[in-house]
Amino acid sequence: MRFLRPALLLIALLALPLAAVQLLTASSQAAAAPVYSPQTLSFSVRAGDGLIIPHRMFALFLMPGEALELNISRARDADYRVLDDAARTLSTGRHRWLWQAPENPGLYPLRIERRDSGEVMQLNLFVLTPRQQKQAGALNGYQVGRYPSEPFRGLSEYQPPGGFVEMDETLARVQVAPHFTLGQFASKQSDDYPKYLILDERLLLLLEEILYAVNAEGIPASTLQVLSGFRTPWYNAAIGNGEHSRHQWGAAADIYIDERRPHGRMDDLTGDGRSDMQDARRLAEIVERVKNRQGPMSYVGGVGLYGPRPHRGPFVHVDVRGYEARWEFE
Repeated sequence: MRFLRPALLLIALLALPLAAVQLLTASSQAAAAPVYSPQTLSFSVRAGDGLIIPHRMFALFLMPGEALELNISRARDADYRVLDDAARTLSTGRHRWLWQAPENPGLYPLRIERRDSGEVMQLNLFVLTPRQQKQAGALNGYQVGRYPSEPFRGLSEYQPPGGFVEMDETLARVQVAPHFTLGQFASKQSDDYPKYLILDERLLLLLEEILYAVNAEGIPASTLQVLSGFRTPWYNAAIGNGEHSRHQWGAAADIYIDERRPHGRMDDLTGDGRSDMQDARRLAEIVERVKNRQGPMSYVGGVGLYGPRPHRGPFVHVDVRGYEARWEFE
């Protein structure tokens, strides 16, 4: 095959009708779009309080000194080893380990390697800055605010979090799941660093399952765009949201799909040429199927639909709140 030299190629493109150039550009962009992969392994890890992690990459959040128990929940007949971020072997064994979080907050990557297949799961373990270090409602000058004094409906999910991730620009790029980074969930209250946030690992698992289901439905998406993730109680009050919003616990995300022509609004999922409430309903139908599916994890919580506004497109709210809730705002 003969290829045109750059100058001749430019002349050829200039000679094409505008519509043809746009078609070529759109085709090249589509070809360059990342191919979705669920990034799962032949084994899963049970971590902490019943989390089942099947992914190559995942994050867990711990208080200083907290003990984390890790168990292999699939492929238990193989040998594994656990390595730290310097590739030092911390432990070898069949399927159970105990890891003690350091006293200093920060990121501590841990690798679990299946020795016969060479598969590796990386756990990005974040040791939190304790909430008690707040002064006048702020951490290091970053406004956090105060959580309700009594948990909503007496549910443990509404107890104040023990601490927060201190996130700088580098940590913002760290993956917390195969298709999500920590920075995607940061509160929108300030552009300055450090920022402080917390995430519920069940929400991350839910979002990965939703993304898998979206692609299985024939809707290409390399991630779910997060319009709003974590909100500090201070910011949540400033925008007039309810004091028990699950966003304050890092257990809610307002999501949409923006893959075909990234422009900050929901893609046309229904094929009617518009981005409107029907697209939110299409995404919500997929969310409901994921939530109702039988599996090792339960995602009891809320689903809310929101129609477009002049400053944003439609989106779907998902959360893990411990009880079912559904609502819709045109």
